[in-house]
Amino acid sequence: MSAEYDQVSPVVQTTHGKVRGILLKALYGEEFYGFDGIPYAEPPLGNLRFKAPREIKAWTGILDCFQPQSKCIQVSSYTKQVEGSEDCLYLNISVKKLKSKSPLPVMVYIHGGQHKGGDASRRAWGPDYFMKEDVVIISIGHRLGPFGFLTFADPSLEVPGNAGLKDIILALRWIKKNAENFNGDPNNITIFGHSSGAMIINILLASPQTKGLFHKAILMAGYSMEMNRLPYVEFRLAKHFGYEGENVDSQVYEFLTKIDGSQLASANIFTEMEKAQNYTMAFVPCVEPYSTPEAVILAEPRELLRTTWSNRIPIMLGTPSSDGLIHLTDLYKNPDQYLKLFQNYPERILTSTLKNHCDLKLQRELAISLLDHFCQAHGKDLTMENFYALSKLFTHNILHTQDRLIQSRLSYAQADTYAYRFDFDSPDLNLYRIRFFANDRRGACHVDELCYMFVIPATIKMDTSRPEYTTICRMVNMWVHFAATSNPNGPLTKDLVEWMPVSPEETRMVLNIGEELEFIPQPEFPKFEFYNRLFRLAGVPLV
Repeated sequence: MSAEYDQVSPVVQTTHGKVRGILLKALYGEEFYGFDGIPYAEPPLGNLRFKAPREIKAWTGILDCFQPQSKCIQVSSYTKQVEGSEDCLYLNISVKKLKSKSPLPVMVYIHGGQHKGGDASRRAWGPDYFMKEDVVIISIGHRLGPFGFLTFADPSLEVPGNAGLKDIILALRWIKKNAENFNGDPNNITIFGHSSGAMIINILLASPQTKGLFHKAILMAGYSMEMNRLPYVEFRLAKHFGYEGENVDSQVYEFLTKIDGSQLASANIFTEMEKAQNYTMAFVPCVEPYSTPEAVILAEPRELLRTTWSNRIPIMLGTPSSDGLIHLTDLYKNPDQYLKLFQNYPERILTSTLKNHCDLKLQRELAISLLDHFCQAHGKDLTMENFYALSKLFTHNILHTQDRLIQSRLSYAQADTYAYRFDFDSPDLNLYRIRFFANDRRGACHVDELCYMFVIPATIKMDTSRPEYTTICRMVNMWVHFAATSNPNGPLTKDLVEWMPVSPEETRMVLNIGEELEFIPQPEFPKFEFYNRLFRLAGVPLV
């Protein structure tokens, strides 16, 4: 055991009490310290359900933090069973070194899962690869689904919404106060997240609540320029469980507080029509209906991003090159059933923003124009031969939203924005594409880039001679170097390619991350003007 790791179970003093961690070994042998399951808020149980989190009370003695606590209650995407607990407001810290000449950059991870699932712990997202670098990695458990995202306009109920986001903000305040205790730099904190976790970061970038809590941000395959919340979901949820009253906030709230947590977590309130139209997220962040001291957001992110404090901090953002494959998993498994849905409900292919801002007639007109543009077919002419074209359409959907955030930054920000495109197509390590398509379909699918950043349950240890291992080392080095210095051109990559921030030039340049690193014109960029026209027809400002 080296002198740096002379303690097997170190004890660290926090603002709320002492915690004991454990010495761990990463997949490739690096040693690090883990402090898992540190409480940062009171358990949101009983009359605290749905409400903003309360600061944790100090504890006496030493809290053993050897294992992660329960993930937040949800339906598992793997087992389809209810898992986790309502008592889930814990964070997990992985520290490369507890002593060093200067404090380490802190990176705070916000997991994805459509705002209704996911696990913040190393059970799901092992920090092993990051432990090749001098860094502190922290992940935050926050409330999901109805527990995190119900909203009531009646101020007397004290549930204006966004409890899940308020969990994260309270955790960020705890991290800011305690970073030094774990050899982290409280003035060098980067938040990074994937999918709905990145959508949350998009919102946190727009919120006045987060000023000073982080200094850089990385958004991976998730963007939220509008909230896109369906109306009356609280009333619909209550009716799902047999509520027979009117849509009166106080009565609906009182009814829902008495429903068993497992039932709440597993409720599917979508109508058959909404399912056919591809609605998947019922409980999402909201524009809060009235102002409170802890209000996260009181207008659409698109509007707040014009003047937000975060225009003065650098960000990184990017998306896999075949991200849209994830939207076709059902079509791949059940082509006859789902092809008919695409034929009969063309609005399935629209972004949430276009669906939420148009009536059904305009939705279908816009959708047909998109299908004709990408597939040269719609209705009965659409066949399985259009599978890859449909995949590209869905990839462009998310990339256009990504581009809207880039355009906002180009218009209003004074700090750098770095854009990447994840394009590594491994037959062995693109574990999400493999999970859904085996190797029958190829490409870098949604979530695949995380297989090169975290150890997940399906991870295969790559031989160090393989290009996948090289890509793991490069990506982690770039991410950590950005966190440390605001510039992603780290020692492993700066001699291979110069990754420049985006500029207002006519050609959008991105770092393409494949077996090689290349700084290239973004291949999808020419299609964005077509999307811009659709947004103008829908009356939605781009930025």
